[in-house]
Amino acid sequence: MITIYFTDNSLTFAPEDYTPKAGETLLTESEVTSANLDNLFDFCNSIVVLSADWNAAFRRFASRFVAVEAAGGIVENELGEMLLIYRRERWDLPKGHIDAGEDALSAAIREIAEETGVVGLNFVAQIGNTLHAYNVYGKWELKLTHWFAFSCHSSSTTPQTDEDIVLAVWADREKTIECMTNSYPTIREIVYEYEHRR
Repeated sequence: MITIYFTDNSLTFAPEDYTPKAGETLLTESEVTSANLDNLFDFCNSIVVLSADWNAAFRRFASRFVAVEAAGGIVENELGEMLLIYRRERWDLPKGHIDAGEDALSAAIREIAEETGVVGLNFVAQIGNTLHAYNVYGKWELKLTHWFAFSCHSSSTTPQTDEDIVLAVWADREKTIECMTNSYPTIREIVYEYEHRR
């Protein structure tokens, strides 16, 4: 299965034998068009498209978007605290676009430093990828974000205010759980994946 997030809503491409969960709405591939993207989630938050070849259905859908790649990370210090940022009234993880000629891991390290001021990262593992779509001045983009786990020694933080980051903080486990209630589904997904891999 592949899930694309549209802010707080989700569109999942799944095999035909998938059993929908409560609150999920089933649509056919033909019902999910470029023309109705803006109105797709007016009456439901979670849509599932079932297909015998769900991967091909996803690729056909994704071809309607401008592809964008980004990278970011979960950084944990020696106290087990997680590095979080607060931007646009939600808790988030540091991440950003991959520059031309840059690999995803290098981009994640650079973006973390730029957005939080935290340096001296030690690579731990690749966590996974997330997909989210958004409309930029009438053009739909589909962003694939590569996520990595890092460790580092505690250091002071400097939020990148010109990127609308108000706070960059070290949060203990309890605070992180609390912050995730006011975050994006993609961020909750990657934090959940990280927590269950350790």
